This record gives sequence, structure tokens and C-alpha cells, in this order.
Amino acid sequence: MVKRILWVRTGGTIDMVYDEASESYVPAPKDLIKGVLKNISLGNAIIDMRDDVVDFIDSSEMTPEIWAKLATFLADEIKGYDGVLITHGTDTMHYTASALSFMLRNLNKPVVLTGAMIPIVEDGSDGVRNLLDSITFLVKGSIPGVFIVFDGKVIRGVRSRKVSTSDFSAFASINADYVGFVENGKLTLNSEELKFKGESLGELQADVKLDKNVVLIKLFPGINPILFEPLPSLGFRGVVVEAFGSGGARVKDPGSLVEGISYLRGKGIPVFITSQCSLKGVVRFGPKPYYVAKRLMEAGAISLKDMITEVAVVKLMWVLGHVSDYDGVVKLMLRNFAGEISEEEG
Repeated sequence: MVKRILWVRTGGTIDMVYDEASESYVPAPKDLIKGVLKNISLGNAIIDMRDDVVDFIDSSEMTPEIWAKLATFLADEIKGYDGVLITHGTDTMHYTASALSFMLRNLNKPVVLTGAMIPIVEDGSDGVRNLLDSITFLVKGSIPGVFIVFDGKVIRGVRSRKVSTSDFSAFASINADYVGFVENGKLTLNSEELKFKGESLGELQADVKLDKNVVLIKLFPGINPILFEPLPSLGFRGVVVEAFGSGGARVKDPGSLVEGISYLRGKGIPVFITSQCSLKGVVRFGPKPYYVAKRLMEAGAISLKDMITEVAVVKLMWVLGHVSDYDGVVKLMLRNFAGEISEEEG
């Protein structure tokens, strides 16, 4: 059966071509990309390309406003398609995948983000493979949700992280198995990862309310806890602390973080803890936590278990766009919307 795929181009390396006049990479013309597609087999897929949804950008220029624009467009247009392919720069692709995972409520079709480490029009590019693998997953997988497909790997959007600036295998699945693999047009799916179905409470809608007044603090030995003090007056409403290991931080004076976390708790500002461990990091506040983690918990810090730091930041912005009371924020942050947090961890 032929599947209709909507391809939304947003920029990034995959969509670039070197311009001799400006001596820099610029967005490739639409006709040039179409020429690339003519030379590859799309199988049972009809591709409709759109390059007018958002301005082409280096993904380092990504903003929550662009996420909202993308989500709103997709909620309106996806009804006529079997799936969506978004080409995107690699530096913030995982942030966009996370944002769309929360913004696209009741999503019942697959949305795939992909890109390339080398522009698709250049020799040796990984772009063609990533496009074909993405289309294979969209056509043969038909799994609702937001995913990244890169270097033959299918990753749930809220479990993805960029782990290399140069390797073709630039993305990894963090704290979760890969959803599947694509090799030579063959899709192999992980049955365990398919058990999570997400929420489906009605028609697809774009829920794009956000509050950007979020701060991320990465701990290091010697960090000055005084940095917590100005956060309320600066208008921040939520904090993510990327702590050591399974949720550790200095709790002895001088330099203890306990007072700062307690101070923010008193101001009604929640402090959420994630792990600095890059591939497998779970914050464990109980039972039988380390002493330092126990002190943080007593001060009011909240463990986000196995949620990835980048996802926590995006989710906190989204949650704060919906609720303002402390308990409500905590409740939604610990609720599993898109497979971003494991119930049994932590």
C-alpha cells in the first residue's frame, strides 16, 4: 500500500550547499533537493515537500517559538498523511523531538526527525541513507509518536541525545533501548519498546503553551551555591539541576547546596534533579539513597528518575505553561506523557 509522507524542511547540514560567493554553507534550493530524490528509490511512498513552514536555520538558532509553529502546522496538516518527516540540524534535533512529543497531544501517526553530518548534495553524505531509513520506518513501522532516525537507529524522541559532532552515529538512545533498526530497507522493531502507547484522549491537537523561565544548573566541584539566590527575583519559575551520579551534590558547609534548594522551595520554585551520566543515568532518592541524595531530598529537591536533562528542561517549560502551583508542576513533571520517564526507576 502506498503511503503519503509529508516532508518538512527546516534547515540544518542535510539541507545545505556550499556557496562560493559568500564562502559559506547556505540552504540548498528546493529543486536541487528534488533532484537528489529522483535518483533514489522511495518504494511505496509519495513525498510532499514543504520548505515554507519555518525559516531555514542553523539548528543552534532554534527557539520554543519555532517548536510551537511546527507543532501547530503539523496538527493542521498531518490528517492528510500517513506520517511526517522533518529534516533538521543535528545540534538541537533532540530538543525539537522532545518539544513535539509534548506539544502534539493525541498523536496517532509517526513523526520522524532526521538530518545529516554531511550535506546531502556532497559526496559521502549520510543524508541519503538517513532519508531512506526514515521513510522505511514511516512506511513500514506506522508507530505513533515522535522519533529520531539516524544512522540506521530508531530512537524515541524523548530518549535521544546527540553524542558526537563528527561520527555518522551521532545520536544515541539514553536510558532506554532503541525502538528499532533499519538496514538495507529492512526494519527490525524492539517489541519491548513498543509496549509504551502514550496517551490518546481525543483528536490530535497542538498544545503549545510554554513558559521559558527555566534555568539549568550543571554541578561541578566548587560550585558556589549563592547562584540560587537571585533566581526568584529574575523571574525563574523552575530549576533543573544536573547532579553527580545518581543524584549527588555537596551538602557540607561551606559550599552546601541544601540551603539554596530549601530557599527556592520556600519561594515555590521547584528544583528537579537529573544525572550527569551521559549514557545511563538514574537519580535515586529512595529507598536506601546515598546520604548526599537524602539531604537534597529533605531540602525539597525532586528526583526525575531516568529522565534526560535536555528533556527535563523542555518538559518543564511545557509544564509551566499549563500549571502554576508547586504541587501541580511536580505532579505533571513526574507523569509519563511520551515515554520520557520510567515509573519503576528512582
